[in-house]
Amino acid sequence: MKLQILVADSGERTAKNLNSLFSVLEDTDFAVGRCTSNLNEAVNLVLSRQYDILLCINRAPEYIAAKLLRLTGGKDRRLPAIIISEQDDSQRMRECFLLGAIDFLSEPIPPEDLIAALSRAGSMIHEQLIEAEYRAAADGALDALPQAEELQPVLEKLRAFLQKMEHQTATVELAADYFGFNRDYFGRYFKGKFGMTFGEFYKSFQIGYAKRLLETGQFKVLEVSRLLGFSTPDYFTRVFKKHTGHTPSAVRK
Repeated sequence: MKLQILVADSGERTAKNLNSLFSVLEDTDFAVGRCTSNLNEAVNLVLSRQYDILLCINRAPEYIAAKLLRLTGGKDRRLPAIIISEQDDSQRMRECFLLGAIDFLSEPIPPEDLIAALSRAGSMIHEQLIEAEYRAAADGALDALPQAEELQPVLEKLRAFLQKMEHQTATVELAADYFGFNRDYFGRYFKGKFGMTFGEFYKSFQIGYAKRLLETGQFKVLEVSRLLGFSTPDYFTRVFKKHTGHTPSAVRK
């Protein structure tokens, strides 16, 4: 699934002038989803979250880039923004960077520079998506546990542990150490509280996390296998199918 680019221009020449530049996207992970020359429409399209990357053409006399970034400001709303300027303009470049743009390119643009800028945006989107799906999977796994009032402090500590483990694979030993217990006592403690072993809980969380990543269509099976710390994609596939009844490839489709 290609990342969709929203192109916003202050003139009517976008499609005609940039077709040759956009032709280099054919064999990449990016595609132009929509072009607009209307500022209000561009704002609405950015806020709609239908697109992944904003490519704004900053032309005289409107110079809409800064206006568009201001009107769509906010950490949770803004798309990664790349600004294309018809001239090398350090003042407008600085303004756009202060408003959150991730790149500023001056025409004429070598195709490789456009691809490099889009790739940086793609990497940002990739990381943000991984973080969001990890948090959602953790919430889902914790919500599936018993929610008795006396368990809330334990659940909150378990949530904090999962957050700490976002970029590494958790083990019983690591969990026991985080809770301040030895492995054997932690094993009995966890099962007594939740009716399952920590290993069973964590495996269920991993499968839920994998399923969410695969369903986005943005991650290959090999990548998900590596993210979750499985030794091989084949082992990941066997575990995933055992828990879900489906192969990772089938879920990704």
